[in-house]
Amino acid sequence: MSVNNGIISKLLFTLLITGTLIGAPGCDAESEQEVQRKIITSGNGLVRVSPNMAELNMQIEALNRDGGAAKVDVDQRVNRFLAALQPLEIDETDVVASSLKLNPNYTYQNQKRQFTGYRASRNITLSLHRLDQLNELMDVALKSGIDQIGHIELRVADEQQYQQQAQQQAIADSQQKAAALAKAYGATLGPILQIEYQGSVTHYPEPRFKMEAMSRSSQFDNAAPGKYLHDKIQFNDRINVIFELRVKD
Repeated sequence: MSVNNGIISKLLFTLLITGTLIGAPGCDAESEQEVQRKIITSGNGLVRVSPNMAELNMQIEALNRDGGAAKVDVDQRVNRFLAALQPLEIDETDVVASSLKLNPNYTYQNQKRQFTGYRASRNITLSLHRLDQLNELMDVALKSGIDQIGHIELRVADEQQYQQQAQQQAIADSQQKAAALAKAYGATLGPILQIEYQGSVTHYPEPRFKMEAMSRSSQFDNAAPGKYLHDKIQFNDRINVIFELRVKD
């Protein structure tokens, strides 16, 4: 009798374990199905701002057989330019003109190298906080002996606030899209499952001019100052979000 009871107990235990194992995949599949109920949206933000400041890169060059004379030439023109900035109330702290390059210069004739002198050059970087002074500044630079006004980068003060505005727009855009899609399919949004931040990108407009030193006649000296209409700076932001999607049974 005790042997039969032992056999029956083992059979019941085996059936219990087997039933548990058979039922387990069903539970996992159901849980997996719930996890798959999700909605993926992306949000975009765009803020366009007119530039109100600029950074200019300028260059002065001199060629002389005497290296010392070439250096003196560029130094004097830099000093003239700095003095001419005073009426514009541009502080010298906004000007960087610390570098000097002095290299021998050669030309080649009949495959022979000929020394022509020493080339001295200085680069100047200036931060202009009033964009309405840009045209006047360029005139002052050329009259002071600046050889070339190269790259000009248009900027806006306090860029961080516009980057944050674009980011908030992207977040709100992703939320609105997700909520609208969920409602259209008779569902509601659950908690956020994942956030993938794409980052912010700033697009700076490029001025459409490049000026080099030239002889100016009285006709041009009396001409009205030119007008330069610049594109706006664009602050872009993008974010991808995955929400849990709750569907009514």
